[in-house]
Amino acid sequence: MDHLETPAVHRLMVSPVGRLLTTRPFEAFKIRSLPREFAVVRARAAADAALGKGPRAYLHEVGAPPAPHLHDRIERALAAYAQLREEYDETMARWESVFWDGYESLPDERVAIERERRKISQKRAKPTDIFGFLAKEHLVPSVQFEMPNPDDARTRWHHEIAEPERLYGFTEARATEEFPRVERSATVRGPGTVEYLLRFNSPSPHLSDRATARVYEPADVDDDLPTLVFHSGLGMFNDQLVYWPEEEYLARTLAPEGYRVILPDAPWHGRRELLGRYSGEPYIARAPVGFFTLYSAAALETAVLVDWARTEGAPTVGVGGVSLGGITALHVGGRCGDWPESMRPDLLFPVGMPGAIDQTLLVGRLTELLDIDSALDAAGWTGDVLHEFAPLLNPPKQPSFDADRVFSFIGTRDEIAPTRTARVLLDEWSVPEANRREWNCGHFGVLSNLIRGSEFQTTVRRELDAAVRDERKTVSV
Repeated sequence: MDHLETPAVHRLMVSPVGRLLTTRPFEAFKIRSLPREFAVVRARAAADAALGKGPRAYLHEVGAPPAPHLHDRIERALAAYAQLREEYDETMARWESVFWDGYESLPDERVAIERERRKISQKRAKPTDIFGFLAKEHLVPSVQFEMPNPDDARTRWHHEIAEPERLYGFTEARATEEFPRVERSATVRGPGTVEYLLRFNSPSPHLSDRATARVYEPADVDDDLPTLVFHSGLGMFNDQLVYWPEEEYLARTLAPEGYRVILPDAPWHGRRELLGRYSGEPYIARAPVGFFTLYSAAALETAVLVDWARTEGAPTVGVGGVSLGGITALHVGGRCGDWPESMRPDLLFPVGMPGAIDQTLLVGRLTELLDIDSALDAAGWTGDVLHEFAPLLNPPKQPSFDADRVFSFIGTRDEIAPTRTARVLLDEWSVPEANRREWNCGHFGVLSNLIRGSEFQTTVRRELDAAVRDERKTVSV
């Protein structure tokens, strides 16, 4: 029977050629290319909101200056994208009927429509061939900022600043009264896996959409499965692309060995894009409020997923993430102490993350690359003002469970998630040195090490298995 396959690009990444991805020249190249990559997806997001309105309206939507000399070319680009978008919408309608609407389908039919969906979703998400010329002309900003006024933000969030649990809390009463119902899609076969989607109303009062996650389980094991919930980084499109690194190096690696892996879509990412915004853009555009809005929502959604895994029989549950996902993991580890027991993870695996977000907004390389620093200055967000919001931005200085069960991985030359801030937080948490791994690389080198190496996966296996043994000993006693 047919099944989804590992993309050829992943096989290239783990080949000897992939070693180049951990080098200083590649790190420098990747960092320099970020503004243009973001500009291309900004151009596409604006097209979603301005189709049929003409070049002048499109340029306004995208945040570009007038460019009459490009109107004919923009008209052709919008026409090409409109055709692509029509094909995408038609494919998504068929995919929804197969996976969510109870349509009676055969396994091979689901594999075929999932493959088709991935291909057209990728073309629609990153149409560099259509809008790349606008990024090359430097007309399109990387981010369309809409930063709040600091005084307004103080007024709106002063209770939460004084009591962060108002934003990050999931009390027993709230869990009982407002706990969302988790829906499960039809399954599709992967390479040694069974894969399906979960969706539920986000428990965050500051979002009004549905949280989504992709689940990977062994194809032929019905036992209770140790589970890992792992969050991807900023700007990722997740399963809207043919190749999603976390899917290959983690989910489709661990699941066939007897583990369940859950890969959530962060707020405003992947399936959860807002009209006129690309994956993750509101997080940056609304900084710093967008930052803690996402962290708190993602943390509460993780609590729902941990609880769901336990209802499915998971004997132990770990939570991790890379980059932005690593920050989410730290917030879960620091905030979960007052959550119902079923929502608290047993292990934490943060990767490539900063430890102080207020400082990272000031000195992180991404701030300069995407002109976040200029936007913050223009809106009045000085260092002192940002520090006022540190209780909501930064993970707590103490974890909510045993620091011996925190296992971190960072890059010694990371300029995007400054290494020093991560070390300081891990020291504050008293994470044992034996649980900390530092790779001699930058931010993108961390991801490359995850993709290419087995060290992280080995740690996850070992600690999940050890936690299961500990749980069984406790039960037997």
